[in-house]
Amino acid sequence: MPSFHFKLVGSSQDSFRAMRKAMAALPFEARNRRGFVLDESAGQNRIKGKLYYIKTTNVKSINPKDLKQMETKAETLTECKFEVDQEHGLVASEDRRGELNVLFEQLDAMPDVHVNFEDLNLNLKDYVFELQSAFNKNEIRALRIKDYQAREPMLGNASFKVLDTRESEKIVEKYTDQVESVTVSFKLPDGRCSLTATKRGSLRFSDNAPDELVRYARDCMPRFHEAEVETKEVMDPVAAKRKRK
Repeated sequence: MPSFHFKLVGSSQDSFRAMRKAMAALPFEARNRRGFVLDESAGQNRIKGKLYYIKTTNVKSINPKDLKQMETKAETLTECKFEVDQEHGLVASEDRRGELNVLFEQLDAMPDVHVNFEDLNLNLKDYVFELQSAFNKNEIRALRIKDYQAREPMLGNASFKVLDTRESEKIVEKYTDQVESVTVSFKLPDGRCSLTATKRGSLRFSDNAPDELVRYARDCMPRFHEAEVETKEVMDPVAAKRKRK
């Protein structure tokens, strides 16, 4: 199942053009084992391609001389599939969310490129209901709920398969602030497919999901982003003075 991970991207038009130019000036070279391979058909407001870089990992093994555990560093050529969408203000990586950090570090080091990535905080209830209204004949099949309280006095993150899909929307309404992911099954003319969306902006599609659904699901995400408000403790100076006494 293909998966895509998104963040909001902030960049001026001048910076976006500088980004495209800088990537084109750093094509992949086998000698350096780093660089970009760009998709020239991406369009004017999108930059799509692959970033290749060296990833270093620690490998544990046994030293045959003294039979003690040792750690050696291994370098592997790694591929980051990415897309920067200036029109919708989104940046995406395919397969692994961590690749977004690698891409940001590369872009942040480029001269004349001023860009910032911001984590998504999707209102999954409104987002999923929007998808349901756009594509008829669908069912919410699974949910992941944060801080779910069972009958016992315990809290935990839990994944649920919805047995009675007629009640699924009511469940999403009830746990609006706690829903971490939702899986929706769509019955389309070409067959049934599924989509899983997470609060942080990751999308996973079944292999047969049509391009129309994939595009709509990703392009409408910024509309359902909710900025997280930092809360500060409000202190009563009179009460604080009494407490010190």
